[in-house]
Amino acid sequence: MTGTDDLVIDVVRALAAFEGVEPHELPYSLHNHVATDAIRSLADSDDDRWELTFDVPDHVVTVNGSGEIRIDGDLIRRSDTRRSDRVS
Repeated sequence: MTGTDDLVIDVVRALAAFEGVEPHELPYSLHNHVATDAIRSLADSDDDRWELTFDVPDHVVTVNGSGEIRIDGDLIRRSDTRRSDRVS
């Protein structure tokens, strides 16, 4: 699994935590509401100045290049996902 896959997993985990369920108990699949490849591509880009907002049932999710995951505007978690070749 790559670091960019971790961001997609972090989004699923954030949604599950927000809903108070385990990730496998979410009543939907993330890939049915957003192109998860788009999240991976953005996370893998050299430019951290991006933001992606999408809808899932009952919520608006925003992720950005700094690793923030927001649900309905609330900061849920900051992903530690970083490209392995990035310099901090």
